[in-house]
Amino acid sequence: MLFPGIDVRVEEVNDSSGVLVVEAVSTARPGRCPNCRKQARRVHSTYQRAPHKRTLGSHQVIVRLRVRRFFCDRWKCCRTTFVEQVPGLSARYRCSSTGLAGWLHSIAIELGGRPAARLCRR
Repeated sequence: MLFPGIDVRVEEVNDSSGVLVVEAVSTARPGRCPNCRKQARRVHSTYQRAPHKRTLGSHQVIVRLRVRRFFCDRWKCCRTTFVEQVPGLSARYRCSSTGLAGWLHSIAIELGGRPAARLCRR
C-alpha cells in the first residue's frame, strides 16, 4: 500500500509523536554496475538510506530504506563497488525520493519561481 509497484518489503512501522517511521528493505534482483552494466553476484554490505520526510494524510512519514552495496567482479571495470537503486524511490546522489522530486518539479512548473519556492518550503 505504501510502495505500489516498487520492490520493497516493509519490515516495521513505528508511530511516535505524529511521525510514522517505516523500516523497509529492497527486495529487487541484484543490480547492474553503472559503468560496465555487468549484473552483480556478490553483496559487499548493506546500509540504510533515509530519503526526506513525506506526508501521508496528517502524518509525517520517514522511510528508512536498507539497500545493498555490491561488488563489481569484472576485472576491467574501474568501479569496485556500487549501491543498488530502487526505481521509484531512490536515485544516485539524491537525498529525496524520486516521487518527491517529481512533485516539486510539477509545482515549480505550474507556479513559477518565488510562489513555488514559498509553497515548497512548507
